[in-house]
Amino acid sequence: MREPKRNVRGRESDEILLDIVEKYPGLSQYELGKKLRWNAGRVDGSIRRLLNTGRIFVRVLERSGRRVNLVYPKDEKPLNVIEVPAELLRTGNPIWSEHAFVYALDNSTIGISGREMPEWEEISCFLEKIPIKETDGKTIVQIPEKFWRFYNLERKHRVVSINGNNLLITVSGDIVEEKKYPS
Repeated sequence: MREPKRNVRGRESDEILLDIVEKYPGLSQYELGKKLRWNAGRVDGSIRRLLNTGRIFVRVLERSGRRVNLVYPKDEKPLNVIEVPAELLRTGNPIWSEHAFVYALDNSTIGISGREMPEWEEISCFLEKIPIKETDGKTIVQIPEKFWRFYNLERKHRVVSINGNNLLITVSGDIVEEKKYPS
């Protein structure tokens, strides 16, 4: 009796996909395919195998009336923690060392800066000064509970971007569920 062929290409694809998911958590299947230049079937197969081995999980997000499956590594960081490579915030802004100022800019944007921002303070609903940490070349900011509750971050998707040595967190789309893929 012949032994079944091992899917070497599949395992290699899985490792490549997992590496991208760890570097860029929260991408959709479509975005992963674009980033890797893979067809939808190859991405789908790798996602299924990685889910079956418990190395990733999928969150379903409702965005503009459409459901989107976002892929995350199994050992995702806590949702209330933002990690940014320190050198991205140091360029021309040595103030990012001990504290950050967190601003509720509007109903979908949180602004975080290493210094006070009078123009943000004028328009923000509330603000908070928080300590920051540095570990392994990363600046780590924990989103205050007041912001967590106001923006309902447990059930919302967020995108973190850097703008002029400040962090902007855009809150959008409701997380509908975590589920087995694809169902």
